[in-house]
Amino acid sequence: MANKAEKINFVLVHGSWHDGHSWRHVEEHLRRAGHTTQAPTLPGRGEGSADITFQDCADTVANAVMTAGLTDIVLVGHSAGGAVIRKAAEQLADRIKRMVYISPLLSKNGESILAAVPPDYAALFRDMAAQSADNTVFPPWPVWRDGFIGDADEATARAAFDELHPEPFAPIVEPIDLSLFETLQLPASYINPTEDVVFPIGEWGFFPRMYQAVAPCRLVQMSGGHEVMYSDPEALAKALIIAGRK
Repeated sequence: MANKAEKINFVLVHGSWHDGHSWRHVEEHLRRAGHTTQAPTLPGRGEGSADITFQDCADTVANAVMTAGLTDIVLVGHSAGGAVIRKAAEQLADRIKRMVYISPLLSKNGESILAAVPPDYAALFRDMAAQSADNTVFPPWPVWRDGFIGDADEATARAAFDELHPEPFAPIVEPIDLSLFETLQLPASYINPTEDVVFPIGEWGFFPRMYQAVAPCRLVQMSGGHEVMYSDPEALAKALIIAGRK
């Protein structure tokens, strides 16, 4: 791991279906290495999610950082959380040392998160939301087991699945104004779990497509699937330290 004398202040932002609790295993390793962590929970994890906006998600992260008085932070976003930290950074630029993306879902300025998803997946999400009683989406177990967390044993995959929440769909289809973010000059790192097969390998795969949306930046390669915070939290903690250090 990095020199323990270099203390890093991590703010960890989860992706779809998760809450801040999903980072707890990674946080344990980071804190043991001498770093600090905070893992806010985005709104919409349960009842009353119908009116949640994408801006609400970004505001939740920004408010958590400002309320805690955090500065010199490494702001980390996993999956859809990658989109959230870009918007939150507009309020936190003077507090951010580095942005770190882990298999992020990043759309272009003025587009929604859904625009970064392969077209057939986007159609599936729209159908799922329409069929739900509360405009949410949720992954079927077979898709989760092999597509998201195929690198974990079944017990770990099942335990992680049991922690998931239905995801409010409205923030996923809301156009995101990144005009201000695009003016910021924030150092960035990209962590690529090399067995991430949530999207088909090729044109629509996370890597290198999403990396190119962040580059030029520091690239950290590691073995693991999309949910590596469950399947190998120690390795992810090590990757985060490399990604977040000076």
